[in-house]
Amino acid sequence: MTPADAGLERFYALSDGIFAVIITVMVLAFKSPDGHDFQALVKLWPDLVSYAVSYAFIAVVWLNHHAVLRHAQRLTGTLALANFANLFAISFIPFTTAWLADSELATFPLTLYAIVFFLVEGTYMILMWESYSHHQEIGAPLRARKWQWIRAWVMLSIFLICAVGVIIPPFWRLGLLASFLILYCRPDPFLRTRPTPRR
Repeated sequence: MTPADAGLERFYALSDGIFAVIITVMVLAFKSPDGHDFQALVKLWPDLVSYAVSYAFIAVVWLNHHAVLRHAQRLTGTLALANFANLFAISFIPFTTAWLADSELATFPLTLYAIVFFLVEGTYMILMWESYSHHQEIGAPLRARKWQWIRAWVMLSIFLICAVGVIIPPFWRLGLLASFLILYCRPDPFLRTRPTPRR
């Protein structure tokens, strides 16, 4: 393993560790029901909904984070800063999730929640730009990369609309925020790999 490869491996391991800590903090902030029946569980619907959206968001971000970083060939200052900025934005998800649940989807906490999503997407796009600059591709991979940029701009716009669209009903705003699952569940949706020939 070359020094460059070793540096990237440590970089990936540190990023994974931060993701694990963020998820752990979010789980620990999840409060238990006040009672001991189904009705008590139903009263926690804001917690359940916000937790589900946040957990899915972090899981999908992790998948796409790995898919983008595999294009990086070396650890540069821009790559490190973009990655830490992205992780910094993600680290606010447990806080905004807990506040959103406690407020029962009130307007301002939901706005802050959407702003965090917007910042995560924006810093992720910087990470994309730096990682892709290390690995020039042509043909089908290049077309797939263009679609990834289109998808990123679409999601950035949706998150911005959710952040500023305070007149939109809360469940509609939360639904728009959750739409990232449709577009990002596959990190490389338009990239088709050739099947490995049988021997």
